[in-house]
Amino acid sequence: MSPRKNEKIQEIRDIRQHELKEAAIELFGTKGYAATKISDITNKAEQSHGLFYHYFKSKEDLYVKVILELLTVIIGTVDQAEEEHDSPLKQLEWLTEVTHSGSLRDGVHRHILIMQALYSDHLTQEVKEEIVEKYRFMVERIEHIIIRGQIAGEFIAGDAEELAVYHLSLVHGLLLTNARKISPIKISADKVLRQLRRHPGQEDDQ
Repeated sequence: MSPRKNEKIQEIRDIRQHELKEAAIELFGTKGYAATKISDITNKAEQSHGLFYHYFKSKEDLYVKVILELLTVIIGTVDQAEEEHDSPLKQLEWLTEVTHSGSLRDGVHRHILIMQALYSDHLTQEVKEEIVEKYRFMVERIEHIIIRGQIAGEFIAGDAEELAVYHLSLVHGLLLTNARKISPIKISADKVLRQLRRHPGQEDDQ
C-alpha cells in the first residue's frame, strides 16, 4: 500500500474518531455520563457500534480521554497566550476572549464535562487524581500569569491562587449564564478583568 493511501486511511480514521469524541462531549455534557449509552454516541456521530471499539476500549475510556484532551487544550491555550503577548494583562484578556469565542453551546458542554469529572463517583481513584492534577496545573498556570502581572504592577495585590480561582469562576459563570439565554450579554474582557486590574495610583488593600 502506498504511503499516500496510508495517509488517506489514517485521515479517515482520525475524522471518525473526532466525530465520536465530539458526539460524546455533547451527550456527556447534556445527559451526564451514566445516562449516556455507547449507542447514543455512535448514533449521533453516525458511526457503527463496532467501529466504536476500534478506537475506544469502553465508554469510560472515551470519557477519560475526552476530559484529559479538553484540559490539555486549555493548557495549550495558556501557552499560546504567553507566546503571543508579553503583558500578563494582555494574556488574560486574550484567554478570556478565546474562552467566549466560537460556539457557546460547545463551550458549555466542555465546561460541564470537566466539572462533572472532578466530582465523579464512577471513575477510579487513579483516574480522578490524574484529572484533578491536570486541572490544578491549569489553575496554577493562570496563577503564575497573575503573579507576573502583580510584579509588573498590572494586577492588584493578593493571594494569586485565590485571584486565579475568582477569575476562572467569573469566566465560567458568565459562560453558563449566557447559555441559559435568560438575559445573555456580550462578554467584555475589559469588564471581566476589572476585578484584577490595578489602576494607576490605586493603593492595594492591606
